[in-house]
Amino acid sequence: MGICVRNCCSSSANAFAEELAVCNYQVFLSFRGPDVRRNFLECFSDHLTGSGFIVFTDREEIEYGERIDTKIVEAIKRSDVCIPILSNNFASSPACLMEVAQMVESEKTILPIFYGVKPGVVCRQQGTYGESFVDQEKRSDTETISKWKTSLANVAGIKGFELEDVSSGYHELLRNVVSKLWQLLEMGKEDVTENLVGIHSNVQEMMRKLGVHNVDGQVAEGRCVVAVCGLPGVGKTTLAKVVYNKISHLFDACSFLKDVRAETAQKNLVSLQNKLIRDLKRGNFQEVKFSDQGTKVIKCLFRRKRVLIVLDDVDDFEQIKPLAENLTWFGPGSRIILTTRRKDVIKHYKIQEINEHEVLPMNENHALELFCKHAFRPGHPDDYGSLPTEIISAVGKLPFAIEIVGSYLNGKSPEIWRETLDKLKGELEKGVEPMLKASYDLLDENTKEIFLDIACFFIGVDKTIPYYMWEARKRFPNRGVHELQNMSFIKISEAKEFWMHDQLKILGRELVKKENPKNPGKRSRLWDYKDVQTTLRKKKCTENVEALRVTPNYNQDEPDCNCLHYDDFHHLSNLKFLELTNVGIEGNPENLLLSNLLWLDWHGCPEKSNLFALDMKKLVILNLCSSRVTLNLEDWEKLMLNAGSLKVLNLKGCPWITASLGFPNSMSLECLILEGCLLATSTIDESISRLENLVSLNMKHCLSVKHLPQALCSLKALKELLIDGTKIERLHFEEGSLPALEILSACECEVLGEVTESIGLLKNLQKLTLRSCRQLKGLPHFIGKLVWLRQMDLSYTLINELPSSVKDLKNLQVLKMVHTYLEGFPEAIKDLEKLQELDFTHCESLSGDCDITGLSSLRILRLKCTRISRVLARDHRQLSLYILELDDGVDKQTVS
Repeated sequence: MGICVRNCCSSSANAFAEELAVCNYQVFLSFRGPDVRRNFLECFSDHLTGSGFIVFTDREEIEYGERIDTKIVEAIKRSDVCIPILSNNFASSPACLMEVAQMVESEKTILPIFYGVKPGVVCRQQGTYGESFVDQEKRSDTETISKWKTSLANVAGIKGFELEDVSSGYHELLRNVVSKLWQLLEMGKEDVTENLVGIHSNVQEMMRKLGVHNVDGQVAEGRCVVAVCGLPGVGKTTLAKVVYNKISHLFDACSFLKDVRAETAQKNLVSLQNKLIRDLKRGNFQEVKFSDQGTKVIKCLFRRKRVLIVLDDVDDFEQIKPLAENLTWFGPGSRIILTTRRKDVIKHYKIQEINEHEVLPMNENHALELFCKHAFRPGHPDDYGSLPTEIISAVGKLPFAIEIVGSYLNGKSPEIWRETLDKLKGELEKGVEPMLKASYDLLDENTKEIFLDIACFFIGVDKTIPYYMWEARKRFPNRGVHELQNMSFIKISEAKEFWMHDQLKILGRELVKKENPKNPGKRSRLWDYKDVQTTLRKKKCTENVEALRVTPNYNQDEPDCNCLHYDDFHHLSNLKFLELTNVGIEGNPENLLLSNLLWLDWHGCPEKSNLFALDMKKLVILNLCSSRVTLNLEDWEKLMLNAGSLKVLNLKGCPWITASLGFPNSMSLECLILEGCLLATSTIDESISRLENLVSLNMKHCLSVKHLPQALCSLKALKELLIDGTKIERLHFEEGSLPALEILSACECEVLGEVTESIGLLKNLQKLTLRSCRQLKGLPHFIGKLVWLRQMDLSYTLINELPSSVKDLKNLQVLKMVHTYLEGFPEAIKDLEKLQELDFTHCESLSGDCDITGLSSLRILRLKCTRISRVLARDHRQLSLYILELDDGVDKQTVS
């Protein structure tokens, strides 16, 4: 949820009342406007919102004789902490006095700021406070005056913050206020399931090892690290969260970094460093761009702060080093908690105060209680007998497995419970595999096969490619992949690639190994170098092997196996998937090999003779990426004849294909990748129009492409056209061409200078990317006819204005125009209600107002390095974006 600063005068009473019905505030600010400098108030608000607080700010004045407004009463009641800014003339405002009285009456937590006035003056109503009350007594009754004085005295007696000389600066005070609020409001606490069971003893033991005393909450001197170890799914992260939440208030600053191992593996180290710095600073900061820079900042910035840091899921000290290599980076009394599957990861800390804490599986009573919380609805009938006890025993009393199986059985009949129990019996060990396998067994057979394929070969692979093989094998991939996502076995990344947790990958591969632990040739899938070489050398019939990955031998201690012999493959009669990486094959086979092959992935294929020795009649996927193979016209025609069932052809980075790329009438190709093919794409002939099923065409960096081949216009099924980095000069489409096109990407086309009105013919276009086309000066008026367009990237072009027809792009969600030449905020986009992201970063000519009042769905606004002076919004809620990047000094205003 976005941070929210509310200003009453910018909302109607009805709208405000509706908000109050659903919204609580963390901080209520009370102040007398004329007294408090605008810079101070804005800086204070920025500090609060930048630190994650939801703040209510009232700027309406109440006249003498009026009662405090109902909305203010409700806001105070719904606020966790009230901050009255007690200035010299605070008591001259009846509104301020009424608010303070309401705070006291509502028994709220109050944190006063004495702004240029001493607490004693406020308490005894001296100086300007005494003078103000003389005036107030003329207008209000005695009871009210007495109530106000008593309330002020009570507030003045609370230890707060003093700002004696406003002109000398106030940033240190604001930082201290934010720090105190973090403690009071328990900010930064981690979400923990409500179904916690049996964790108390582990928490107590963790606190003892951390040197935190339960009775008085004192933290022992010195620094220490505790590593939380145990089986996957046993609750390591949950325990770390509970302890973190329990003791975080005892430290100057805290940070909980999740999934460190996965984030570093995905090259997100800098993001982790920025989160750590942001958490420990508790406010705005200049993000680091490089990991070395991040390490230096962390190393120097927090040496005097007592911090609590949790690094979740680490298994190598290299993952820890850029974040917290040495405890001397942090102040005395600091604590670091690691959750890890490796106990030895802690030994790299060269200090005495290192401890391990192993989390064990639950005892039977706790496991049964947790299972019942997930497996039964409120008021469940007690007719399951001993089944719950038997099931928790079958899943090894690991919390993760208990939750998965319990949730699955919730609402199911006793018969399904018994069947599930029968499936779980006899298959369990005390390790992690049985816990995950219990969920694996709930999948149907086709989905299991898809899961094993992904675990063994397809992590990080474009999800659309394996679908073709699975469809050919009648695996029902749409259903299977959906079920795997539903069961949290896989995820699909933003790049549309398969992602799987390492533990699940290990599960899948172990299941394959158990098909025959001693003889890899009797398994369905082989990927391990030694297993592959063992199987190939035996040259015995191995019909079981359906998928094989052969990688180069990088071990100099073993014989060179980077060049195989065709005899090695004669016995692999049932092979469906073959991946070869920079591996050659010698020999002269009498007959074609591998007649059941569906997918050939041959990176760096050295010779065409190697390729044509394989039987390709059933092949649906052929990937020759980065191959040195030379194909002339005769070779190309032979390939097309032999591989007539192809759905995917990947020739990325194949520079020596000199043939004219002709395609037969019977070809059912759906995905054609010609990226980086310097010669072949210059001779795409008219036969490409025969590819009636072609869905995706990739001609990125094909420098011979200077115009769209006429034949492309007949591709009725084409949904994706990628022509990035080509020499195309003009984008023009004929009437009726590419009716199904959804994605058009022409990034980095250095000589592209014109997009014609014909772009409007692409009625189904959803994504248009023209990024870094540095000769492109404008878009045609007919761009507005792309009514289904959702994303448009025009960054790094010469465009200085948008056509007025852009107003018709009612489905546009993302508009990026980084480093373009816009001079004013485009009128055409002001009412695009579905626009979610707007990026005008480095548009250095862009000046004036940025009016987002009509952009009701906007979540990301980037205006850094522009000359925008004001951002106009309907109210402060609209300014509370997920990401708002502005230069210093940009005014944010609401429009009534």
